[in-house]
Amino acid sequence: MGRAWTKALEDTALDGEQLRKGRRYAREGAVGAVSVRPGRITAVVREKDGSAYRSDVLLQRLSAEEWDRFLGMAVERAGHIAALLDREMPPHLVEDAAEAGLELLPGIGDLEPECSCDTWDHCPHTAALCYQMARLLDQDPFVLLLMRGRGERELLDELQVRSAARAAPRETPGTCEDERVPEGVRADEAFAAREALPPLPAPPPLPDEPGRRRPSTRRRGPRRESMRRHWSSWRRTRPGERTACWPRRCRPGTNSSRWTGNRPWSRTR
Repeated sequence: MGRAWTKALEDTALDGEQLRKGRRYAREGAVGAVSVRPGRITAVVREKDGSAYRSDVLLQRLSAEEWDRFLGMAVERAGHIAALLDREMPPHLVEDAAEAGLELLPGIGDLEPECSCDTWDHCPHTAALCYQMARLLDQDPFVLLLMRGRGERELLDELQVRSAARAAPRETPGTCEDERVPEGVRADEAFAAREALPPLPAPPPLPDEPGRRRPSTRRRGPRRESMRRHWSSWRRTRPGERTACWPRRCRPGTNSSRWTGNRPWSRTR
């Protein structure tokens, strides 16, 4: 906001030298306490020789109809109303207000100077006041709304009223109090009306014979059978040691296909 304020000042002033002097006065602390009122800011600017000048900068206030549009726009946007009620300035408030036809920030020719030095254009004193005001706007953006005609307390009270009215439930046109749906049913009335409920359906019929378990059709393959025989041959000999008999084929030259013979094999955990 401060940058837009200084841009409006620099676009309005005709003499750039006066602006440079005013910027130097503001940097050196020559601007006294700034008084902010609706439509006007005032401060006393002192030069190095001790002479003091009262400087005023005027800004047009918003009308009642414009304030009504501004408040309606702020209430319709949840982010704006939440930030304003928390005494924070929403980041896009100025842009949304501009879309609604409201210019919060000043433009070219909106800052009208008045100074006791009798300069008709922006003098170094009013320029220093404007530069000091730009710093105040960056610190407290509500100062801009005060200059436009509404103080912080008045603005927040109006926003709370409008927000509460918007959140209140609205009745449908054409409905009366007798046509409203009741909120609930009393427990004794619900218990007394149990006889009016339809009966439960009959249970399903029982089968003639009890069911039987289907036999398993899963077959064991040769690898599964060999692994079963191998793990069943384990036996414990002593604590910490296991031995097993590892099956092997018959000796060469025999025609038997059965697993015969034992070969001792042991391992330690």
